[in-house]
Amino acid sequence: MNVKTMNQAFLAANPEIKKRLKKEYDKSHPKVIVMSLKPKYAKAIYEGRKNWEFRKTPPPLFKKIYIYESAPVSKITGTVVFSEEVRGCPLTVYEIVKTNKCKCFMRNLPGITRLELEEYAGPLNLVSALRVHRAKRLEHTITFSAKPPQNWGTFLGSLKHGGEA
Repeated sequence: MNVKTMNQAFLAANPEIKKRLKKEYDKSHPKVIVMSLKPKYAKAIYEGRKNWEFRKTPPPLFKKIYIYESAPVSKITGTVVFSEEVRGCPLTVYEIVKTNKCKCFMRNLPGITRLELEEYAGPLNLVSALRVHRAKRLEHTITFSAKPPQNWGTFLGSLKHGGEA
């Protein structure tokens, strides 16, 4: 039996120690959440013209999320924190968000229609609307050297402003 197998067997037999080690590892290796957005929508969020974001799979609430703007920008340009989630079938989510005086129907940008939201939801017929609590554009953009997420994702490490991720 090699050392790795012995360690795995020890941790399997001692779940409390395994849990403590994982907690310590997570503290020293923080996860960074990155979400992809088209540049025009990121700009509208930073300017306060868009205060709801629609997603099939939502990122966590109340966590700082870095915004990766897709091509042609292809960099991390800011952060956002979402404070509220409305989840359900597209029609229900659309009506709730619409009656909340939302800015998903933005000035100078086309808002999403109920039919577009239903198409976006796909066969699962579930969608989430996330309310923007706070958004901030970074002074210096960050080059993201990993493959950017299609929707959002977690990455180990930290982001250095003005540098690479």
